[in-house]
Amino acid sequence: MQKSPNALESTAPESCAPALCIVANRQTKGKGTRGNVWENQECALMFSFSYLPPLRLPSDVPMQSMAIFLGFVIKERLAARGSKVWLKYPNDLYINDKKIGGILIEVWRGVLLCGVGINLKSSAFGELDILLDKNAFLVDLFDSLQNPPSWKQIFRKYEIEFCNNFPFAFHFGDEVISLKDAVLLEDGGLSVKGRVIYNTRNYRE
Repeated sequence: MQKSPNALESTAPESCAPALCIVANRQTKGKGTRGNVWENQECALMFSFSYLPPLRLPSDVPMQSMAIFLGFVIKERLAARGSKVWLKYPNDLYINDKKIGGILIEVWRGVLLCGVGINLKSSAFGELDILLDKNAFLVDLFDSLQNPPSWKQIFRKYEIEFCNNFPFAFHFGDEVISLKDAVLLEDGGLSVKGRVIYNTRNYRE
């Protein structure tokens, strides 16, 4: 299957209510941030969904930080199962210093489309550190998104964990900026040398 959220765009395009989720066993044209290709590994959880009722968004979540919000909810649901996963700003899932997955958010015809990929087993890249029942995890995740935490609650937790980003850096124009030098703002943006940015995916890491 082609990597969603693209797949959602061709599925019932005129009627996306209620929320629709597509789970792929295999993908051939995965899309990551900055136009990168995301190839599925030996075993992965790959799904995309439309963020529509009965799923709810907290009224205080900044749309530019939706990836942080959703990424942290996913991180918490995995952590509740014993994983040591953490969220690298703004939308990557990591175990220690290895990327195991990511979240991609797009808006299509006014609807938020969310694509998620998590490596469950990979010899070439990072992989989740627990055994995961895919169906049980998805049920748990979508249950939590029907009564989600507020952005304020998410932010306060992520603010504490943001130090996990400090060993990493990204390119900002011609400069290499350490995330240790960035200040996380309450709306999810980063203050870097007097500039405010809302994600790093437009810049090369």
